[in-house]
Amino acid sequence: MATAPDRAPRALAELKPDERERLERAHRKLREAVEAYEQFLGGPLEPGREAAVHDARAVAKAQADVDEAEAELWRVREELLGWTRPPWAPAAALVPDWFSDEDRVYDDIETRSSS
Repeated sequence: MATAPDRAPRALAELKPDERERLERAHRKLREAVEAYEQFLGGPLEPGREAAVHDARAVAKAQADVDEAEAELWRVREELLGWTRPPWAPAAALVPDWFSDEDRVYDDIETRSSS
């Protein structure tokens, strides 16, 4: 764990009750954001069952909420405990955007029905 350069790290036990509550709120907000985002994660594909389709705006908002909650948690950790986020730490958003700008051409393709 990295620490802020201008302060020594503090132990969780050293936090005052209001500081502990701030940290717990930040953790709770991140857990809730991840829980809300999980509905958009894929699952196993089953024969005869259609894959779920989600509104891209709703997915983007849920992902942004996770990113915002994670950033807030790291701000609180740094402020209260002196911890800084390691540059190698993965983002809390569980699934990266798998599509590149080159894939946008597929958005405009018209599908033809087989009837």
